[in-house]
Amino acid sequence: MKGVRRLWLAWIWCCAWLVPRWRRATWRAQWRADLWYYDRWLESESVGRLRAAAALILRAGGALPHAVILQFLEWSPVMLSHDVSFGARMLARRPAFTFVAVLMLGIGIGANATIFNWLQHVVLQPLPAVDVSRLVALHGTTATRDDLSFSFPNFVDLRASKPAGLEDLIAFRAVAMNLRGDGEPRRVWGELVTPNFFDVLRVEPALGRRFVEADHTAEVVVLSHGAWQRHFGGDPSIVGRLITLNARPFTVIGVTPEGFRGSVLGLSLDVFVPVGMQRAFMSDDRLGERGTSFLQVYGRLQPGASLQQAQAALDVAAARLAAAHPAQNEGRGIAAEPLWKAGAAGMMLPIMAILMAVVGVVLLIACANLAGLLLARAAGRQREVAIRLAVGASRARLVRQFLVESSMLAVLGGGAGVLLSAWAAGLLRLLLPPTPLPIAFESAVSPLVVLYATGVTFAAALAFGFLPALRASAPDPVVALKDVTSAAGGVRGRSRLRGALVVTQVALSLVLLVCAALFVRGLLRAQTMDTGFALREGVLASIDLLPNGYDPGRGAIFHQRLLERVAGVPAVVSATLASNMPLDFGGGSDTSVAIEGYVPAPGEDVQVYYNRVGDRYFETMGIDILAGRALDERDDAGRPLAVVVNETMARRYWANQDPVGRRIDFGSGPAVVVGVARDGKYRQLTEAPRNYMYVSLAQVFRHDALLIVRTSGDPAAVVPSLHAAVRELDPDLPLFDVRTIAEHLELSVFLPRIAGSILAIFGLLAVTLAVVGLYGLVALVAAQRTREIGIRMALGATRGDVLRLVLRQGMILTGIGLVTGFGLAVAAAQGIRSQLVGVGPTDAISFAGPAVLLAVVALVACALPARAATTLDPVTALRQE
Repeated sequence: MKGVRRLWLAWIWCCAWLVPRWRRATWRAQWRADLWYYDRWLESESVGRLRAAAALILRAGGALPHAVILQFLEWSPVMLSHDVSFGARMLARRPAFTFVAVLMLGIGIGANATIFNWLQHVVLQPLPAVDVSRLVALHGTTATRDDLSFSFPNFVDLRASKPAGLEDLIAFRAVAMNLRGDGEPRRVWGELVTPNFFDVLRVEPALGRRFVEADHTAEVVVLSHGAWQRHFGGDPSIVGRLITLNARPFTVIGVTPEGFRGSVLGLSLDVFVPVGMQRAFMSDDRLGERGTSFLQVYGRLQPGASLQQAQAALDVAAARLAAAHPAQNEGRGIAAEPLWKAGAAGMMLPIMAILMAVVGVVLLIACANLAGLLLARAAGRQREVAIRLAVGASRARLVRQFLVESSMLAVLGGGAGVLLSAWAAGLLRLLLPPTPLPIAFESAVSPLVVLYATGVTFAAALAFGFLPALRASAPDPVVALKDVTSAAGGVRGRSRLRGALVVTQVALSLVLLVCAALFVRGLLRAQTMDTGFALREGVLASIDLLPNGYDPGRGAIFHQRLLERVAGVPAVVSATLASNMPLDFGGGSDTSVAIEGYVPAPGEDVQVYYNRVGDRYFETMGIDILAGRALDERDDAGRPLAVVVNETMARRYWANQDPVGRRIDFGSGPAVVVGVARDGKYRQLTEAPRNYMYVSLAQVFRHDALLIVRTSGDPAAVVPSLHAAVRELDPDLPLFDVRTIAEHLELSVFLPRIAGSILAIFGLLAVTLAVVGLYGLVALVAAQRTREIGIRMALGATRGDVLRLVLRQGMILTGIGLVTGFGLAVAAAQGIRSQLVGVGPTDAISFAGPAVLLAVVALVACALPARAATTLDPVTALRQE
């Protein structure tokens, strides 16, 4: 946090110069003390570093409007009203200028407000309607993992130990279930929760009551406010009614408040049931298995306790668990982290940080462009300024007038920006890929977003208005009153300043374009990247036998008959079942294994990801078997367990040996390796090779599974036949979450797609602004040199000479901007390298392409006024004095 402290100290020092001199020292001391105590309070509350930094920056941002208000109050209200009235008339007199200025500011401020809105809802406030200020996420850790879930017995023992610094703990698990109210069953997502769930989250029900400890194994349910409205019409008598979940009756005891979506970051969940009813919603009895980890855990810090104190207590608790139950907990620790690092918030944080930097650059470019426009406009007001100086106006008075006009533009732009943000707030949903999960992000513009936009508006007013105000208020009255065009020194000074602004715009535009090109190039590479499986034309669909009461024996028969019927559908090449699909959210389960003949190193965690797969899985997916055989109909429930391992696992544990026939022992029992499959991508495209194995779904049964179908034609055309095949076997069994393979693969690239799409839009916007600024500068310089051009042409200069003369200045500025931008782009590319897929941060095409594009459009922007200069009549030009 030291860097943030230095930042706000420097910010306070800068803002202090806007405060009236007689109260400046006191104002600075008061703000420094306020921020210092606020910083200490954030530390005492154990607020996460990112949220604390954001809170400090937002609080420090209030110093600017406060300083401006004090300065305004210091001025005469009558004179200030005159300035506002005069400024309004000046803006109305130039409606085209005002419109362009407000549009540029509205886009810049609106982009900042929109991305900050997303950042707030995704990272800073990830759980709507929940007090998250003292909530922390707990994860199991090993020497190689830091994202492990908890088993129920471990959670019970951990909570009973009452770790110091933690007020209480909750455990939960998101699950899909079938809900039946008054009509047909609906597939919904809910949570298995511990009875203290709502108490720890500080959530009061809108109707009914919360869970109590006696509800642990009771058939009771709390509905979300959204589910109550959608599925039961907001019936106020819902409390006490029976509804059916997974074919079992549950009594509704409460409805959550509006806006509450559950405790899983990024998901909107409808139903909450006690975790003691786990058997009704998940296969096997997991509550009594200490080695079966399936629960997420949150804790609430005690008042005054820090995250570090809680972590120390958790370290002690983890050591006790390992000593008491070494078979399941040896080598495992427990880590606590702020919620903004967990789940969807942690996944989206890097992209949000990149986008916040991008919109900051866009606003800088807009401010630089607007400052250039104000400088050009000031050139036409030199006589006005000179007259006012000649009749006794002070320079400070003129600076104030220009700043009032800039502030009025900024306020109009800020209002437009907030409206734009309100319209664009929901665009994030459009960028999300199709997925069976109930992904939901809040998008309403909150008061905090409006406050942020207000601070950005004041900062923008100062950024684009201060230098032009200083330049415009300092002409030589004698020279200016003679003729505007004679004030050559001031004009040249403004041209140099506008040139510096144009260089800045070109450099920053190149940075945005390079970053956009890197993401777009990565996106194109990702779409052709080797994922380890060849399936591209097909359909995925989910099926869950648990709600219909299937036991493993009946379930295995149903699976076999379903595959037989699907295989007979026209256009179906092959079909199989699996518990997970590669590159899905989650990407598979993992388990500890013991490998015959392999002795782990001290502290080594032999952890392997795995997937349960059906017959013809490798054929359907297009995964090559490199040695041995694939899993098939021989691997049924009556045979010894068989597994197929991937190349990485084979090399890791059987180097220079044949793994086929070797034994592996894991949670389901001892198994024999029957084959080696080609490596693939299992969770994300950027992952390093990892240990992976496949087990037979018939031998390690699971009620919920994915039906994977390879087709020879349009995948969507076979979907009705798939539904019909399921209905023929069981009319009450739904096929849900149906999507094509192409739609599924969008999951693996949606983060680069979001970044690439938004960066490309803002990059092109930045280029447009930079080109407009460059065109305006070259046109202004050409107009200022009209007489010089006339003299040159009268002395024999050709049109080509004049063309080169005018082009030279614009292209020199472009070249300086490109060189500067290259350096900045290299640094920016290194900063985003962890988010790039399939492309390096020094990709030559990603750098060369934007540079050529900028150079070409800059040449066109310079050529238009240069060509106009070549058509000047020397006689007419020489008459201008």
